[in-house]
Amino acid sequence: MSQHHPVPGTGGDPLSAYADLTKPLTAQVVVFTVLAELAALHPGLPGGYITTSHFTPAEAHVLLDGPADLEAWRQATHTDVRDVQLVNLDGDRKVLFTAAVGPIILRVYTVFAAEPSAVGA
Repeated sequence: MSQHHPVPGTGGDPLSAYADLTKPLTAQVVVFTVLAELAALHPGLPGGYITTSHFTPAEAHVLLDGPADLEAWRQATHTDVRDVQLVNLDGDRKVLFTAAVGPIILRVYTVFAAEPSAVGA
């Protein structure tokens, strides 16, 4: 075992003091399984920055590169276009939607620069 993870039960495991065994990694397996199934069904689906947490083990956040990627995810998750939101965010735009995919919730979004407004003389 590495210096960071000595053999369990030797008293030197730094994670044991912080591990919450009521929320094991296995609680998040459903998120990984659904994402793998989504990838198998839609092999061209753009990748993103995906996070999940032991606090919400049946939820994942998906940050995508742009609106076109978000549209691909919207279609793959069968999310109605009326469920997509546009939010102004400190001069940028955030487009997002929430989708129930099987037993999990996906919070899918992208942030991009707003088009500069035309200024007339």
